[in-house]
Amino acid sequence: MVSESSTPRRPVLTLDELAQPVTRRPDRIHALTAAEMAIAFSKGLDLAEGKEVGHAQRVCYIATQVADVLNLAEPARSGVYFGALLHDAGVTASSADLFRAAGVDETTVFGPSPLRGRDDQRGTTLFADRTAIDDAVHGHCSAGAGIVRQLELGDDAARAVESHHEHWDGSGYPEGLAEEEIPIEARIVALADVAEVLISDELNALVARRRLPQSLEDYSGRMLDPRLVGLLLDLAKSDEFWLGLYSEDLAETVNSLRGAVETRKSRKRATRFAEVFADLADAKRSYGSAHSRRTAECAQQLAEAVELEPAHVEMIRIAALLLDVGLLGVPARIMTKPDILSVTEMQLMRQHPANSEMILEDLPGFEEVSQWIARHHERPDGKGYPEMLSGDDIALESRILAIADVYAALTADRPHRAALSRKDARQVLFGAAGTQLDPELVRSFVSLL
Repeated sequence: MVSESSTPRRPVLTLDELAQPVTRRPDRIHALTAAEMAIAFSKGLDLAEGKEVGHAQRVCYIATQVADVLNLAEPARSGVYFGALLHDAGVTASSADLFRAAGVDETTVFGPSPLRGRDDQRGTTLFADRTAIDDAVHGHCSAGAGIVRQLELGDDAARAVESHHEHWDGSGYPEGLAEEEIPIEARIVALADVAEVLISDELNALVARRRLPQSLEDYSGRMLDPRLVGLLLDLAKSDEFWLGLYSEDLAETVNSLRGAVETRKSRKRATRFAEVFADLADAKRSYGSAHSRRTAECAQQLAEAVELEPAHVEMIRIAALLLDVGLLGVPARIMTKPDILSVTEMQLMRQHPANSEMILEDLPGFEEVSQWIARHHERPDGKGYPEMLSGDDIALESRILAIADVYAALTADRPHRAALSRKDARQVLFGAAGTQLDPELVRSFVSLL
């Protein structure tokens, strides 16, 4: 470890020299609609559930088509739209709790949902704590509804999420509601969820189209509202329905269905989504509660210290909040493991920056942010990942994020150690200067401590 006194004292670089890799100053965070944000972050929820990316968007497409056939008025239609995109928002926190309580991987319990019931899971959870599994499965609906309320998307959307696992015959959860007791928004989302899983299980669109009527009828009157099943099957007779479902730009198709009520753009909304999903990513850890928020504070302080413009600082803060949103795609068994990760587990863990980039890259105004995040594990000595960049090939913003992330981790409790003191954390940062972390930025940051 290199001490503070032994660290080489090179001249402090100017702002222009530090910012050399940046081709232009980013705009202030763009004002975005709730639909744009929900579509992007739904990809992270798909990863968390163990589904193919695009699952929630396809559920939204199907659900919104059904809602429009019913001429569902606002705000119920908006409830269907956002409820479908975020129907499994509660899986992340519930899956982490489940693994810690029962040692069961989330893909075993949530991945097959909604088609596999309790009895179907017994073979893979034979020795697990059934009470813990039931609590997690039932709890994810209420947890998801709470997240939707945090995002201020309306009570109709929250009801859609909270009740989308209720069954027409009363055998569902969490309340055991039946028939018309189940909110219409939830019945539509449930139908779309089941239909999407059935369609995705087929080899191709032609086979899916041919088999859907029989496959869906098996759930009609038991799990699903039979009248809604009939409406969807009528829709599924048209080529237009299938062309939309298999659109090459599904996100744009789903965005076009958002409805007039959600055309309002807001920077505040974008920040709110970032904060909520930062907390979701942190929920997967066995440590580091509020890690993302603490990283954001550190990144903001360092960005201000090197005299970046306020708009630039704001973007870096948002990037820090979303730094680990890609962890939604890393299984809880890896996130909570107190021992050294295996090679395979490490490879999965190292996918999280790419996951984060995939979730954010199509958001207007987040193109650069997604790249900063994707490269925050690159190192000045070229031994980082994913591209093994070195020196000034790593963007200034990525270098700032790396230091903030490391410091927030050092000063938090971990399964294998207690939080380091500020003094000890300073020494670790100095020891990593020039290899893992930018030495000039380390000096700037440490001077703030």
